[in-house]
Amino acid sequence: MITPFNLLVVFGITFYARGDSDIITIINLIWEVDNKNRSIIHIAVLHRHASIFNLIHELGSIKEIIVAFVDDEDKNNLLHLAAKLAPTDQLNLVSGAALQMQLELLWFEEVKKIMLPSFVDMKNSEGITPRELFTIEHKELLSKAESWMKDTANSCMVVSTLITTGVFSAAFSIPGGNNDNEGGTPNYLQKPAFLLFAISDAMALISSSTSILMFLSILISRYAEDDFFKSLPMKLMIGLVALFISIISMMVAFSSAFFITYYHGLKWVPNFIGVLAFVPVPLFFVLQYPLWTDIIYSTYHCRSLFRPNKYMLN
Repeated sequence: MITPFNLLVVFGITFYARGDSDIITIINLIWEVDNKNRSIIHIAVLHRHASIFNLIHELGSIKEIIVAFVDDEDKNNLLHLAAKLAPTDQLNLVSGAALQMQLELLWFEEVKKIMLPSFVDMKNSEGITPRELFTIEHKELLSKAESWMKDTANSCMVVSTLITTGVFSAAFSIPGGNNDNEGGTPNYLQKPAFLLFAISDAMALISSSTSILMFLSILISRYAEDDFFKSLPMKLMIGLVALFISIISMMVAFSSAFFITYYHGLKWVPNFIGVLAFVPVPLFFVLQYPLWTDIIYSTYHCRSLFRPNKYMLN
């Protein structure tokens, strides 16, 4: 019978087994079922153990038999189990309800790929299909994901708007003033620092505007379940990267403008201020680093969990 102990045994054997007898042991455990007719693969899906679930790809024709097992009690197939809400410890692998929702959708889609077409829309004893069960089980998580995504987008959009306003004004407040005798040409037009100011100010304006558009598209999204699979996390990532670029560009524009304006006085002052101006850049990176890593983990790394680099039964 399948017990939590069996699950741990298979988990250990998967990584440390090398001999033919160990492989035979794994195969035998895969055929074992609990009192609800659920195999080790079913238990792995229910508890979100990707390493054990990946064994299904190495079973050949046996796979079609294993995935056809149906729960004797509720008539749930493997996809029904993937539609159930994951245990709390697995959900907490990533922070933020939106990213947790993305991880749940990823599990559902990966299990769906190996199911026979007739099992995808199969109804359980309550007349519920796997997709309908997923919607029911994740209703509360979906609501939390929508609130989390809106709050994050709103906060970031405020910062992007402030940057856009500032760099737009700076574009028409030329550092060093204009030469009225030459048709209003900037006095320091030929200096490298002025060119640096012009380019960085333009980049700050473009990148901050891009981040505003990304966060705005998040706010006006329909927030359907499938939107959390790729669309919304990707928009959030692009918006955060654009915001980070805009902050760097804004600091470069400020430093170069300060250098142009005050370099003729105490030369060490603009140099010192220019260096000091970049303090917010690493600070922003450090503060947002956990969010970035969670987005990258749930969007890219979690997908690699279902594509192991080597076969475990060889």
